[in-house]
Amino acid sequence: MRALSREAVLLEVAVKLRFNQVCLGAAKRRKIGRVYFGFDRDADGRVIFTPSAWSGVMRYAAKLANMHHAAVNRIDWCPVVDGKTRNDWRRSIVSKQSGQSKVYYAVHEAFSPGSVITISAVLPDEISVNDFKYLLGIVGKYKGFSPFNTVADHYGTFEVLSVSPVVGPVENASQ
Repeated sequence: MRALSREAVLLEVAVKLRFNQVCLGAAKRRKIGRVYFGFDRDADGRVIFTPSAWSGVMRYAAKLANMHHAAVNRIDWCPVVDGKTRNDWRRSIVSKQSGQSKVYYAVHEAFSPGSVITISAVLPDEISVNDFKYLLGIVGKYKGFSPFNTVADHYGTFEVLSVSPVVGPVENASQ
């Protein structure tokens, strides 16, 4: 008797996130002779977050929740981020030299606290929309998501506003 093959069911979802803490760009750039740190961008100039970075924080969430350890590696992340950035966020840097403290700042492109972004992903059949939302909530609460981060600061903490299945184009029924 031949074994029945089970085709994987994939689901595309749109995710709305609201940042609680600033999300900072990390790509070093120059503009009018000054250095700033911006977000990576695609050929059309859209902000992108790398899928590998999402995979890393989702593995953390899977460990913490003790669920979907292997399945989170099969989430397909769209790198394009839909949201409005600002290009003048100043991050303070305290430098101690010769017993004196000096405060410098670095300019970043950023999603500021309260900014809402939309990202999309394709979920493998093992991960339900509710489980995905739960895992993202863990990431937002404990790790955050920001291309620039330090050990001491967790930039880019967020809350999950919604996770909605994406409905594809409808075929014309009259044909």
